[in-house]
Amino acid sequence: MHRRQFLVGSLALAPAVAFAQTPPPAFPPVDARSVWLLGDSAPPDPVKTAARLAELVQKGKPRDSYLAGGAVTELEQRFATMLGKEDCAFLPTGTLANHVAVRILAGEATRVIVQHESHLYRDESDATQLLSGLNLIDLAPGKAAPSLDEIKAAVDEAENGPYPLKVGAISLESPVRRAKGEMLDPAALQAIAAYAKGKNIRLHLDGARLLLAPPSYDIAGTTALFDTVYVSLYKYLDAPFGAVLAGSKADIAKARALRHQFGGTIYQAWPCAVLALAALDDFQARHKAAFATAEQVFAALEKAGAAKVAPASNASNIRQLVLKPKVAEGVFDRMRDAGVRLAKPGPDGAIDFWVNDTLNRRPVDEYVKLFLG
Repeated sequence: MHRRQFLVGSLALAPAVAFAQTPPPAFPPVDARSVWLLGDSAPPDPVKTAARLAELVQKGKPRDSYLAGGAVTELEQRFATMLGKEDCAFLPTGTLANHVAVRILAGEATRVIVQHESHLYRDESDATQLLSGLNLIDLAPGKAAPSLDEIKAAVDEAENGPYPLKVGAISLESPVRRAKGEMLDPAALQAIAAYAKGKNIRLHLDGARLLLAPPSYDIAGTTALFDTVYVSLYKYLDAPFGAVLAGSKADIAKARALRHQFGGTIYQAWPCAVLALAALDDFQARHKAAFATAEQVFAALEKAGAAKVAPASNASNIRQLVLKPKVAEGVFDRMRDAGVRLAKPGPDGAIDFWVNDTLNRRPVDEYVKLFLG
């Protein structure tokens, strides 16, 4: 056959070949038994969220006006107490919360130390540099956090160069999203906080996912080390958007002023506040139950010789399972057919298993059977 005839024939067959390809099977429709073993929670359902909001607003007078009063003030007070701070402010985004915090804490200084893998450094479009003139000094690429020695070296370099500069603030993210949700070691945080206090350097905690720490984690002890703390409202607290920033009365008064100057004092945020307040009511109980379920699943899989749980002393809600080849081979399909979202195992059988409250929707033995096949 001539080359031209071969090419023409191949092209003629191409549409038929493409048409013959079968799309991958779809997950069953989302329902009350759907489970996500990846992500911080189930994706929001607009219809159910709207119905839940309509139900909740019948129970009180939630309306705020430009972020003052109603459910917004109630939410701020609740988070201030939970995080052990004098005051708290609602902000529409975590990006703004981080930015406002480090700007306030740095004061007249121009340098702020951050993790290389942090949201503040990698996901906020250089906002603090462009809009507030701050120079972010990023440390520890590829790791969850810098060591105390790395921080000391960065401060020494700034203070003792030919043109001395002041480091005004240190911002630390924990859990670290880009490090598979690793929490920062409590002992290391205490050492950094003691050093920072001695140098008059103020501390900000990007705790967007802080409440996803294991139930035994000392959240209050951690937040006490920081001048300001940010927590997200939409990742696992059912709000459509929003964040809170907690700190001293003086710092949060400045945060509210900056919020307005940056265009963040939106007209109303009661829908966020109402949903987040309701989620907080039983969040700890649901969170604790999900961790208990996960631990029972892990123990059953290890007992059956089907998987090993990778050691992770500072894990938040993400654990790594290493599945035996026979288990890994069909687990994604079994889970999909049952309405359970799970990442596909890697070549070594490893998967990230995200603990969230959707785990509470089914009994332990059902998950074990799906893994074992």
